[in-house]
Amino acid sequence: MKKVLSILLVLCLMLGTAACDKDNNTTSDSGTKPTGSATAPTENAATPTGSAVTPTEAAVTPTDAAKQEDGKITIAYPANMQQRGFTEPVVLDKKPEKVVSMSTAPVLALNRLGINFIAVPKTSVVTWPENMKDVTLLNTSMNSNFDIETVIVMEPDLVILGATSKDTYGVQLTDAGIPVYYVDAGHTVSYESVKAQTEVLVEAFGKGTAEGEALLKAFSDLESKLAEIKKKLEGKTVMILQSSPPSHYIQTENGTLGTMAKMIGLTNVYVNDATSMAEVDFEQALSYDPDLVLTCGMMPSAEGHKQVMEEDFAKNPDYWNAIKAIKDGNIIYLPVSFTSTAGISILDRINELSGIVLAHFGLQ
Repeated sequence: MKKVLSILLVLCLMLGTAACDKDNNTTSDSGTKPTGSATAPTENAATPTGSAVTPTEAAVTPTDAAKQEDGKITIAYPANMQQRGFTEPVVLDKKPEKVVSMSTAPVLALNRLGINFIAVPKTSVVTWPENMKDVTLLNTSMNSNFDIETVIVMEPDLVILGATSKDTYGVQLTDAGIPVYYVDAGHTVSYESVKAQTEVLVEAFGKGTAEGEALLKAFSDLESKLAEIKKKLEGKTVMILQSSPPSHYIQTENGTLGTMAKMIGLTNVYVNDATSMAEVDFEQALSYDPDLVLTCGMMPSAEGHKQVMEEDFAKNPDYWNAIKAIKDGNIIYLPVSFTSTAGISILDRINELSGIVLAHFGLQ
């Protein structure tokens, strides 16, 4: 009898504890900071901002999956961001109504999912949709004297920020009580990273909707199309230059343009496990013998980039002509839209690049 009473007592205590936990998980709209003010290690310059993940890593694990319970919205982090220390999801009391993004990366996807932006970056990489014509444009370029107070006074209910700005702008926003969600952004963002981030955003804001399903289908459709293109370009090698003469950088297959080349089946001659992009080692570059050179920069048009590159080549013709692909004209000049990620715009850029490269080799 005593044993039975003991068991009943334990059961009562367990039920009481569960009830308390449920009450403690219920929060008000009092402005309490979200559970998603993630902590991450200081960015290491040797760590590429576009660390690639494999397609299997793109999926969010069940425990991290975004959920909508009691009206709350949880935005999880994809696997590659979790590897960088962003492990805690951002939890919002409701769908955000005033969103500021200081990165171009997630804007197009979130716009299609019905998120209302009050401010986004001023950029030459992408043209914002017509329904965003009245949104404030922020000059957040590296050489600008941007003041984060400009964002704070807008009183947004969510700010989206590039991961490398966590220890600067991120700290100030969090101290001001504003929820911050961090994204992979910049010049070295892989296709896999864009896909994984889009999957998370759809899970949070568009799960089960026609627009959400259409976004995900766009990735699978592209991958199916590229299967045939890769066969045509199999064995072709490429060197990726990102240049603003006289400065020249070289990308691995994990750079923004590098990942596009990889997706269409080109094999990158430059391998570097420490970073996705580095300054060109001019002596080492002579040892490469790519079938093709792809180069992008900050010019709005391919012709504009070609002009500045050819002017630079003319200053040291003996060196540049020692690279056979350049000497033979196997070089494709690309505009600024291929230089830095704007999220799902990478789908259009890959489609565009595949057509240009196939035409160059006469394989269409």
